[in-house]
Amino acid sequence: MSKVTEQLTSILEAKTGAPFLFVGSGFSKRYMGLEKWSELLEKFCDGIKAYGYYTSQNNNYLPGVASSMAVDFNAFWWSDERFVESREDYKNSTTEIASSLKIEIAKYVSSLIELEGLSPELLEELAALSALDLDGVITTNWDLLLEELFPDYRVFVGQEELLFSNPQSVAEIYKIHGCSSQPNSLVLTREDYQDFENRNPYLAAKLITLFIEHPIIFIGYSISDENIQKIIKSIVNCLGQEKLEEFASNLIFVQRTKDGTGNAQVQQTIMAIGEIQLGITVVRTDSFIEVYNAIANKKRKIPAKILRFCKEQMYDLVKSANPEQRMIVSDIDNVDDKDKVEFVMGVGVAAHERERLAGTGYQGVGIDEIFLDSIKEESNYDAEQILARTIPNMKSSNKYVPIYRYLREIGINSLSDLRSSEHASLEKFVRNTRQDFVYLTYQKQYSLEFAGLSTSEIIAKTTVKKAPMIIPFQQDQDIDRAEVRAFLDTHKEHMLAGKSSAGTYFRKLACLLDYIDYSF
Repeated sequence: MSKVTEQLTSILEAKTGAPFLFVGSGFSKRYMGLEKWSELLEKFCDGIKAYGYYTSQNNNYLPGVASSMAVDFNAFWWSDERFVESREDYKNSTTEIASSLKIEIAKYVSSLIELEGLSPELLEELAALSALDLDGVITTNWDLLLEELFPDYRVFVGQEELLFSNPQSVAEIYKIHGCSSQPNSLVLTREDYQDFENRNPYLAAKLITLFIEHPIIFIGYSISDENIQKIIKSIVNCLGQEKLEEFASNLIFVQRTKDGTGNAQVQQTIMAIGEIQLGITVVRTDSFIEVYNAIANKKRKIPAKILRFCKEQMYDLVKSANPEQRMIVSDIDNVDDKDKVEFVMGVGVAAHERERLAGTGYQGVGIDEIFLDSIKEESNYDAEQILARTIPNMKSSNKYVPIYRYLREIGINSLSDLRSSEHASLEKFVRNTRQDFVYLTYQKQYSLEFAGLSTSEIIAKTTVKKAPMIIPFQQDQDIDRAEVRAFLDTHKEHMLAGKSSAGTYFRKLACLLDYIDYSF
């Protein structure tokens, strides 16, 4: 364990709450190569005035630059042939003069989800990050990387959605500056920032408990970042003097070393918020794996996504005036049908039950083994045992499980067969449709670059991590299953939980094979 990891682990262990990440633009630049804000705006000056014109008109105030650009870009967008497709797709979404600029920026940012050309060190960082059991993430970023890293977390887009929803502060992502999936939500222009700042006190009130009860780890921001300063100031204004020290001790900023020596260290420093000085922690390192490992050392008894479900159900049960609310007492890993349960209580398996199950070898088979087995021509397992002892005990977060071959092997050939069998509870694992295996973000790229190619040609033309996102666009009869199995076997490490930032893509591709060959 490195010195930084050891020191940060000690700091986090002293906290009662699990960490939240607060993620900024430096994070997207590090892992996606996304341009900084000024570079991004300049990119969209093609066809309108020079970028320097807009900066000079607004004294280089970037929200003002965006506002001025939006006026000229709107006229250009409605007339230029290159935006014909966008105009058709978003004709009902142009609700403001800045909508057209936001639409094109959102489309560009969304297209950068693939992580091509990353160094082994950065890929290792992302694998470690995606395996973390965080309480949640707050971000001002617009891209979709966090959703890919934490696919089971609930996402709240924009201040309004956060303010008027029921966040549980567990297994959630708060995109407070909007998201590229909803172009009009982007906080981009002078007017957007004015509206954001007007609501800052309400946002601070929503986040204040989180900042007091959890360590907040800032990644991708400088301590002097204006947005962060304003948010922290809004929270400070809500706190009494006795809470300021506790609040400040929860603020941890991760910064890259600036001297080029790579000397990593954890140190205490002062952050000035107006006349108030906050004693915060700064971690200086070029390898963020040291930070992610420290967070991983902060163990919790209940996975974050399960705890959020429990809190959500508890809130709804207490809030409800209906005395007929249903409650289930069960092993938490077996809870999956949220539509039938308003509240869940009972975590873990009793000691005598664990002893009873200890002798059942199939109980030890995990999701990794199931996926590795699914890509073999013939299964190594007894299908009856897998269906009776292994799959029922998988975590509720395992939405994609290659189950159809096992069902077929024991003579279950339809949904009605399944419902009338002793394995009826497994119906939740056969609800995926063919469309669930397609990444719509890549539909246009498939049409332009890969349509008509064979499976082997697609694999040869693109990167290892991108192939699982392109292959599902092929028609079922055109997918070379043997080629895909060989591809998955060659790169099987990507299917293992927590081992790859592209793990979800590879597991879904394996499930697609199972779906095509064996689904009802």
